Amino acid sequence: MKIILSGIEYVGTTTIANLLKEWKVKTTGTPFYDNNLHDHMKIPHTSGHPDDTTPEEQQQILNLSPKLKEMYHRYHMYYHLHHYFQRDDLTVGFHIEEAVLARRYYAYGLDGETFDRENVVFDRIENRIKQITSDPIITVHMKAEASIIEKRMDSLKRNPEHSNSPLNKEDIAAVMAEYKHFVDKSNIGPKVEVDTTVDTPEETLNKVVELIKPHLSEEDLNNH
Repeated sequence: MKIILSGIEYVGTTTIANLLKEWKVKTTGTPFYDNNLHDHMKIPHTSGHPDDTTPEEQQQILNLSPKLKEMYHRYHMYYHLHHYFQRDDLTVGFHIEEAVLARRYYAYGLDGETFDRENVVFDRIENRIKQITSDPIITVHMKAEASIIEKRMDSLKRNPEHSNSPLNKEDIAAVMAEYKHFVDKSNIGPKVEVDTTVDTPEETLNKVVELIKPHLSEEDLNNH
């Protein structure tokens, strides 16, 4: 069971990832590999391994040049490709999220650059995944109405997990379109879509589970 949850900040990807972790243990009796989820693709806030970046560390990352930010995240993504050798993987955003944020906010991965995220690195990441595993990678594209993202931003932007977020309200519609573009571009497996505009996290989880079930193997569902 290999899943990427992709969508604009405040849409609920991290919340649903944590609920999916719990669901997998309850349903199959086994956790995702190492009982981890990988939610490290937002510069400068990265989660886990071993803990979240501190405010001081986030500032150090922000102080890097575009060249060094590009290197930092490209190496980081290639490291995370190793997880696809395992039976399971649960990742938030991965190369989809990185491509959106890099090009819009951090001045790297632009068209024509050596490590262009649109035309070079994105395809290299996906081609390497397909070399590593024949398992389908299920991409869950999470979306919500722009007005709801704005409201959540107002109420949550001071939470530590959103510290130093580059997203601003004027960009919401464009950023959501960019996520859709890269989800559509991906060809590593089936794609499902869920809207979090009105549903509770638990209701969204139930919808995600029903949407991914047709793409799960018997081993996925009965791995006790």
